[in-house]
Formats: sequence, C-alpha cells, structure tokens
Amino acid sequence: MHYKFVKNAKDLQTTQSDICQGFSAQALQKIDKAAPYIKSAFTLKDAINKAKSLDDLLKDEKIYEELSSACGFSDKAKSQLTHQELVFATKRVLKKINDNTKNNFNDEVVFRYLLTKGDSLGGSMRNLTGANAGVKLVNLILNNLKKKKISPKIFKSKTGKIQQLSWNNRILLFDIKPSRIGKNIDLILLKSNNKSDANSLLLKDDNYLACGELKGGIDPAGADEHWKTANSALSRIRTSLKKQKPHLFFVGAAIEFSMAEEIYEQLNDGRLSHAANLNNEEQVDDLVKWLINL
Repeated sequence: MHYKFVKNAKDLQTTQSDICQGFSAQALQKIDKAAPYIKSAFTLKDAINKAKSLDDLLKDEKIYEELSSACGFSDKAKSQLTHQELVFATKRVLKKINDNTKNNFNDEVVFRYLLTKGDSLGGSMRNLTGANAGVKLVNLILNNLKKKKISPKIFKSKTGKIQQLSWNNRILLFDIKPSRIGKNIDLILLKSNNKSDANSLLLKDDNYLACGELKGGIDPAGADEHWKTANSALSRIRTSLKKQKPHLFFVGAAIEFSMAEEIYEQLNDGRLSHAANLNNEEQVDDLVKWLINL
C-alpha cells in the first residue's frame, strides 16, 4: 500500500468539524457573490417606484434584464429566445403579476427577481466549490514539485484555470476528455517523451500512468451521488484501459462512512491505488507526493 494516513475506513470519513468549516467558508463566499444581485435588486426597486405605470416601466431598457429575470427567465432560458420573443413574454408575465398582486406589485417583482437570481447564485457556488477544490490540489502539487526543485511548465485556459502541468517526462492534465475513454476525467498523469503533445499521448494506452477523480462538494447529502459518479468514471477507465491498468485514485471533500468503507475496500483489493479526504492535509499531501513520484 502506498498511503500512510489511511489505516481504516474511518480515516477517510469527513468529520463534523470539517463539514461545519466547509459550510462556513461557502457562506462567506456567498456574501461576495451575492453582492451584485443585491445591488441590481435595489436598482430595480428604485426604477419600479419611479415608474408611473406598467407600460412606463416596460419602456425602461436599462432594467429590462432585471425585469425578465423577475419574470422567471433564467440566463439559459433567455439564450433560447429572440429579443422580440423575450420582450413579449416578459410583458405578458409582468401583466399577470400585476393583475394578481395589485398593491404589492413593486415588492413582488423585486422578490421574484431575487428568487431567480438565487438559483443562478446556487449554480455559480457549485462551480466555485469545484474550482476551489481543483486550486487546492494544484497548489499542493506545485508546492511538492518546488520542494523537489522542479519547475513545471504551466498551461492555462483563457480564464486562468490551470489545464496542464509538465515536468521531466511527465504531463498532468486536468478536466480532460480523452477519446479512449469518452468522458471527462478530472486528472490524468501521462508518460511523455517531451516531443509529442498531450493530445497525441492520450491516444496510446501505455502512456497512461494514473487517472483520478476529485469531488469538492462538502454537503453530506450529495456525497453518495458524487461518489457514484466518480466510481462510475473510474470503472469506465478500468474497462477502457484494461491492458495498461493505470493507477486510479479518488479525492473527496464529503465522504460519509458507507462511502469510506467502499473506498477502503477498493484500496485493499487494488481497484484504487490511492485515496484521500480533501479536508485532511496529511492524506492529500501524501497522495500528491505519490502521484508526482510515479
């Protein structure tokens, strides 16, 4: 066994303290993420209060985006409608709200706007949680490479997200969909000859050294579903690369005891080569050292 800090299933289980800290961190991040929506809600409220009639309000193009959101149209829904279609639909819904609410129309529109944007905020927070987990793992990898006096080449997306690290004869890819597997894989470590690019290396099974899944959500209610998704992805890798049999690993923030038992069982029977709870720095650091030494 390659791991030092996982002696039994309970070692992998997320503690109540980690859950509390995780939710607290998310709540603090939500304050900043929600600020633009709150500001827009006040702008919308002022515009509604100044409007003399519903028709007058509908003429205000500066708040049209907010009005359409108040009518329940998400950004995704808006992208599927032409401007003319959205204008017609927004007018229709606003008139319905006005007929139903009478004297509470102003507050009703603002509250409905916040409801729609609350759903949008939830989606962005889920994306942020996953991104934060990736950043944490990448930073640990970079720190361990630095300790070994290795300066990897770093390739980033246009948004600044690290997509690839390369050093010596290794390439580590993040969130990639190789044709050999057909689905996105969170991390893939490849053997490199320093001549071929990553896409070419992904075509040959014997280049695959390790593949891993990373789940950063802290909510225990979604933990089992995250593990099922990750386990399915890892099983797919085993089937697709059964001749090469790369090392497989899992890192998760929310690991319930039943999950921990399954993960530990796979560690013992060899289906997994390594695993770590993202909240346990010793476990993650040990996994990272193992990965970069393959």
